[in-house]
Order: sequence, then C-alpha cells, then structure tokens
Amino acid sequence: MEAPALMDAHVQLKRIYTALNEALDLTRQLADAVDRDDQVSAQMLVSMRQEPIDKLSRARQALDQQRQSLPPSAAARLSAILRGEAAESAEEAPLTAQVGVNQRVLKQLVELDQVVNRKLAREKSIYK
Repeated sequence: MEAPALMDAHVQLKRIYTALNEALDLTRQLADAVDRDDQVSAQMLVSMRQEPIDKLSRARQALDQQRQSLPPSAAARLSAILRGEAAESAEEAPLTAQVGVNQRVLKQLVELDQVVNRKLAREKSIYK
C-alpha cells in the first residue's frame, strides 16, 4: 500500500481514537452520575454521547470510502490491517499500532457501557 493511502487511513483511525476517548470519558461521567443517582446529569450525559458517536460514524464511513477507492490488493491489505493483522512493513507499523490502541479503547468503552446499561435498565438491559 502506498504512503498516502496509509497516511489517510491513519488520520481516520486517529479520528476514531479521539471519538472513542470522548465517548469513554462521557461514559465514565455517566457511570458516576448513575452511582450518585443524579438523573438530570445522567440524561444530559446520555444525550452528549451522541456527538462522539456521530464523529465515530463519519470517520468509519470515510475509512470505508477510502478503502473502496483503493486498488483491490491495497483494499484487501487495508481490510486485513483493520481486522488487526500485523504490519508487513515499517510503513504499516503506525497504522497497525493505532488499530491496536483503538481496539483497546473500544473494549474499555463497551465494558463500561455494559455496566452502566445494566445499572440503568436493570432487567431490560440490552446486555444479557
């Protein structure tokens, strides 16, 4: 894969990272509000989480569009990297590292979201 394609993908992955971190921070604040039984803050934080989710969606969409615009071999390689495969060259290393970081932040976010959702929704939680 050529350097400009790697750079473009890395930019989108950084945007995804930023959005994930924003969502994680808001979810932590939401967990605190739920623990304090502060319903007003909890409702506000739930609505505030939509913005980073929208940013995440736009970055994912841009990444998908970029992948679709690449030649088939480069698109397949980018897909493999995004699935977490190891770098095959030094040029791919920053991209694969960012994928790993994003996956770890996403895992933290999902775990915290499960806890908060169970506290808020109890038996109606989307997580079983």
